[in-house]
Amino acid sequence: MSTLKYILKRILFVVPQLFGVVLVTFLAVRLIPGDPARIMAGALVDEAGVSLIRERMGLSGTLWEQFFAYVANLIRGDLGNSWVTGNPVLEDIKARLPATLQLVVLALAVSLLVMVPLGIKSGSGSQGILGRVRTHLLTGYGMAAGAFPDFWLALILIYVFYVVLGVAPPPTGQIDLSMSMPPSITGFSLIDAVLAGDWYAFASIAERLVLPVLVLAFVYGGGILKVAITSAAAIRKSEFVNYAELNGVSPRIVDKMIARASYPAIATFSAVIFGYLVGGTVLVESVFSWGGFGQYAVQSVINSDFTAIQGVVLVAAVLNPIPYMLVDICYYYIDPRIKDLG
Repeated sequence: MSTLKYILKRILFVVPQLFGVVLVTFLAVRLIPGDPARIMAGALVDEAGVSLIRERMGLSGTLWEQFFAYVANLIRGDLGNSWVTGNPVLEDIKARLPATLQLVVLALAVSLLVMVPLGIKSGSGSQGILGRVRTHLLTGYGMAAGAFPDFWLALILIYVFYVVLGVAPPPTGQIDLSMSMPPSITGFSLIDAVLAGDWYAFASIAERLVLPVLVLAFVYGGGILKVAITSAAAIRKSEFVNYAELNGVSPRIVDKMIARASYPAIATFSAVIFGYLVGGTVLVESVFSWGGFGQYAVQSVINSDFTAIQGVVLVAAVLNPIPYMLVDICYYYIDPRIKDLG
């Protein structure tokens, strides 16, 4: 089975999932208390004016008429306009999503680079006294990390490194308030600063990324560490590893075999973490005034901005399967048995 055919089969599974998300979101949003047309109009507008606003917002007609009109607009790439910002929802999301993705990708990269080698080494290494102590310490951290509220840890780090030590920048957004953001090319401010050759902006953005990335890596990297330890420990006891050792295979090669066999479980869990963080960084974004996708979602709910809520959920639903598809493609190359399933 070719790689392209394998990818297309995975895409076919995404289509009904997206339709279900669109339908459920559309119906659930209509259950939010309050009339967005009345909220937008204010107390001084009469019913005729409210009816006109409701029609412009696509809230007139029966529920199913509204749904089919919404789907028709989606097919044309129109997510509607936010009544709060007055901008197309797609433009609002495009302006905010890269900030969140930049945060999430860097946090995951740090977690994988640090936690995976530690976890695999701990799970597959010697179980002498030192090995058991190391494993217990790392497992304890993995369990404790999940108990830390990310916003609480963010506040603690701001107090310690900004207020007390004075070595961190103030939590006032993605760049120093006296500087302007680099021209948007990719949407990712760090990359755009490099492409623009604006190294002062790059340094300002990079130093403001350190604390939020550390917070997310510390809290959510604990789960990755536990998966790496558990997976490596289970594979260490497997028959093919015992067989390799009995045949005199060097410990270095055995460690590589254990590491490679552990990657699928780690990749799957990392995809779950990515999907959660796309919309789950809202508190960290709020603490650091990051102005990302999560903040936009919460503001949309607070303001009963129907079109923005639907757009946020739809974009999150589109982004969620992407890491799983990438993981499936990695499986295709990591595990030779996958190629025989089609």
